[in-house]
Amino acid sequence: MLTVTEKALEHIQSRGQAIFLEMPIVIQGDITICESPAVRWGLPKNPQYYQQLMINGIEVYIPHDLPKIPLRITVSRFLWIKWLAVEGWALA
Repeated sequence: MLTVTEKALEHIQSRGQAIFLEMPIVIQGDITICESPAVRWGLPKNPQYYQQLMINGIEVYIPHDLPKIPLRITVSRFLWIKWLAVEGWALA
């Protein structure tokens, strides 16, 4: 289940664009780690691998193979720079 915080919703609505979660990057070695998916603006390059959702009036694309865990899109900030991030992801 994917949710969007109020601040993230305001930020997304101010841009007036859809968002998508990138396919998570898997790092394999002695152990396997799956990095958190990044949130990107616009439409995915390969839409056949994504499911389109409407969440609180915003268009969101998520990978079909994204694990079914509770995730939340939020706004992170450093000084005057803001970006969207995913919370609730475990690396392994």
